[in-house]
Formats: sequence, structure tokens, C-alpha cells
Amino acid sequence: MTRIVLHEAFSGSNCGPCAPAADNISAALADQSGEYAMLKFQIGSDPYITREAVRRRMFYLPGEESYGIPWVVADGIHEFHPNDMDHGGVYTPEDFDALAVLPAYLVVDVSMTLTGQTVDIAVELYPTVDIAGEDLRLMVAIKELTTFNNVGSNDQTEFHDVLKKFVPNDSGTPLDTLIAGEATTHDLQFVFQGSYDTEAGYASQVDHATAHTVEDFSNLAVVAWVQDLDSWEVFNAGEAGGHYGRDVKSDDDSQDVLGLA
Repeated sequence: MTRIVLHEAFSGSNCGPCAPAADNISAALADQSGEYAMLKFQIGSDPYITREAVRRRMFYLPGEESYGIPWVVADGIHEFHPNDMDHGGVYTPEDFDALAVLPAYLVVDVSMTLTGQTVDIAVELYPTVDIAGEDLRLMVAIKELTTFNNVGSNDQTEFHDVLKKFVPNDSGTPLDTLIAGEATTHDLQFVFQGSYDTEAGYASQVDHATAHTVEDFSNLAVVAWVQDLDSWEVFNAGEAGGHYGRDVKSDDDSQDVLGLA
């Protein structure tokens, strides 16, 4: 079974080291299509900072009151600075390979349907062994594949795989023990409200109850993963859209986007 390595990358458009970090991550993953899922959290003073994104960064820093960027967490338990790995260099394909060879015993199959500003998501989980945890959760996030309006001072002109919203939130959906050979399906929906928030920023973060920061609804994708929030271990991930490819249609159409795992 293929392990889809979840990368949670914490970055920001006004963070100088975050620009080369993005390049290093992209270079390391250039030939790994279909073997990873990427989710980037634009925080710091990035215009697309959200409370969910900051909480997710602090989730991996228990007891701390501040955070640093850039930073990457892979599969919940492997953390690193992509510009300064333990081996003294940058994140490389060989570093990725060391993560990808770890065994996985869960298929996370994701599909999404986009109708206007409504995203319907279906996640099927199929374990080949029993999977239990102290606090097992299904985590689901909607991301935008490319954004431009959050340009800052670090010379990046576009940003990829940017978190738009956790569904239902960054606490995820509690799961019972997953039983070997038994598939379970989980249906979720999120409706982006209102119109694009042109004033979104560090001091005025988007309020999803009334507005959004989606630049192009046809450019959305979904990442899902199963994680024990106690141990932080990610059992496997899946994605609809994104690095698995998709047909882009007008956001006036209803479209199905299938993911692979």
C-alpha cells in the first residue's frame, strides 16, 4: 500500500527564508507526484493568515506561546526546517524517500463536488489492520492550488496549496477504532459565505461566517488524513484534485473531482 506523505508546511509571504524554503520543498517533491499530499499554512503576517492556521502551528508546539517559520511537519511526527535539515543541507528527494518507504495500512480515498461556493466532500477509509488511537480524528482541509493576492515582501509572486478552511474545523471529526477490512464513508460539506474579503490580513483575519479568501473556486482541492491527536501520528492521507490532477470547469458548473490513494 502506498504511503501518501502528508506535508504540512508553515510559511508566510513576509518571511524571507520562506521563499527559498518553498523552492526547496518544490524541488524535493518534483518527481513524487501521487506520493504526497501538501497543505500550506500562510501565517506570520501573511494576508491569508487564519486562526485555524495559527492553531495548527501551535498544535505542534504544546506549551509554547510563539512560533517560527518556515517549518514542515510530515505525517505528524517528522518535523524539519526545509532550508536546514539535520544532515546540514536542504530538503531533498532522498529525505522524502525516507518518509515514503514507511509502511501504511490505511487507504484514504477522497472525492469532492464543487457547486458554486459549496464544497461537498466524501472520504472513504479502508484499513488493512485495526487502527486505534487515544484521540483518533479524520482531518479534512480545503486548499487553493495557486494564490496571488497574498504577495508580501519576500519576492514570492505566487503560492501553492494554501489552506482555505478546515472542515468542519481544525479539531477534525472523531473516529472510532477502524476495523481491518471494513470501509467507512464520511460525508462533509462546507459553504463559503459572502464574497472575497479584500481587507483580509493579520489585523483583520477573514471571518468565514461572512466572507472568504478564495481567488478562484475552480482552483480548489481537498486534503484528508487520519491522525491520532494524542501521538500526532498520521496513518495515511489522500487528496482530491491537486497533485492527482483534475478537470477545471466553470464555477457555475457542478463538478466531481476524484482522488487516488
